[in-house]
Amino acid sequence: MGMMRLSKCLASLLFLVALSGFTHGFVMSSRTLLNRFSQNSNYYLTTEEHWFDQTLDHYSPYVILYTLSVLAKKFGAAVVSLEHRYYGKSSPFKSHTTENLKYLSSKQALFDLAVFRQWYQESLNLKRNKTGAENSWFVFGISYSGALSAWFRLKFPHLTCGSLASSGVVLAVYNYTDFDKQVGESAGPECKAVLQEITELVDRSLESNRKELKKQFGAAELEIDGDFLYFLADAAVIAFQYGNPDALCTPLVEAKKAGEDLVAVYAKYVKDFYVGTFGVSVETYNQNHLKNTALNEGSSDRLWWFQVCTEVAYFQVAPSNDSIRSSKINTKYHLDLCKNVFGEGIYPEVDMTNIYYGGTKIAGSKIVFTNGSQDPWRHASKQTSSPDMPSYIITCHNCGHGTDMRGCPQSPLSIEAHIRVSSTFSKTVIQFVISGNAENCSAPDAVNKVRQKMIEHIDLWLSECKGTGRSSM
Repeated sequence: MGMMRLSKCLASLLFLVALSGFTHGFVMSSRTLLNRFSQNSNYYLTTEEHWFDQTLDHYSPYVILYTLSVLAKKFGAAVVSLEHRYYGKSSPFKSHTTENLKYLSSKQALFDLAVFRQWYQESLNLKRNKTGAENSWFVFGISYSGALSAWFRLKFPHLTCGSLASSGVVLAVYNYTDFDKQVGESAGPECKAVLQEITELVDRSLESNRKELKKQFGAAELEIDGDFLYFLADAAVIAFQYGNPDALCTPLVEAKKAGEDLVAVYAKYVKDFYVGTFGVSVETYNQNHLKNTALNEGSSDRLWWFQVCTEVAYFQVAPSNDSIRSSKINTKYHLDLCKNVFGEGIYPEVDMTNIYYGGTKIAGSKIVFTNGSQDPWRHASKQTSSPDMPSYIITCHNCGHGTDMRGCPQSPLSIEAHIRVSSTFSKTVIQFVISGNAENCSAPDAVNKVRQKMIEHIDLWLSECKGTGRSSM
């Protein structure tokens, strides 16, 4: 009988889905979120880890997993963050071989949330000697977890009053050329032209001066050229995705005007900002690292790529013309990576994923979608409103991934959006405490306007739940 540990950060009426940020293979576990949230104890009942029995394969009745849970304190309310299966401490196996990763999927993760939500509600009822009582539950998340939030409401509408999908990437995309196109639009004509020139210079230098070039960027370990070029592409992407466009474009445009060595200036930005300030490890891009099946702090890189290579793809390939990234970052590079890292027979079932969830035609209700105008991931989200599923684009110079929750600039390693909940079995009061600084956004009013809309929708949907005496409608 298999056992799995899913780390859970705390009990509440509001589900915080645990993976909140990603780029190339960059994810954040609920443990990071817990460390951030626990700085203010008002939002949590306890910071201790506990465990909860969970089913490893929700499509088979025979295997059990082990998951982390948390004790409730005085009230039946706090913020719950359930760590995604396999990530962090939540692994059912002692190694992450391809065979052992067969239970890693968004579908299984959604069932984890549903089963835990039911168990926790029952535990609250038991503790208070209540029978059949239902608190109001609301789900929210950012990025991939934003997609999980929307999908949870879609697949389990009876278990939640609604969801917030901040930069929620609900559309699986095979060749995601719109990603690079958005980077160009966000950069603007002048910065875009410099980035394209740097790409040409790097491509040429790789042919004649490969080792020295990689050493110049502090990336000598990236023996596969495609890995190196992906690393350089992501270094530019991150400036627009997380609201730091001037950190990239200002020095590059100035260097161009001054006739300086553009490759050297870009190498300085990559080492100082992307690796230094932003904290990305070059190792993340190394396929030899991704092949490592051991459980360690770097395991999330391999895990996210497995989901990329089996479910969602998001292959950030170069468009056929006017591309910023190197044309060598193509479909073949991604498919070769999947094969090299995970073996034969691994292929992203993008069509099946979109059929199952609906992509941007998701047939859900009471889901708020939000996106930042400069974020290249927004083209995998739902950007137009439909009945009972409002969608908002926050437009400003540095509005990126999760701006509504994180403010400007954003960081994948922090989440400064808190939710304060007070609750009894008859009343729930929700108050957003979003400390991501909107004043640092170039259009703070645009951010605050969307935040107010979010609150209005959530308040309405929670009151409708209360009106029916159920956790959902």
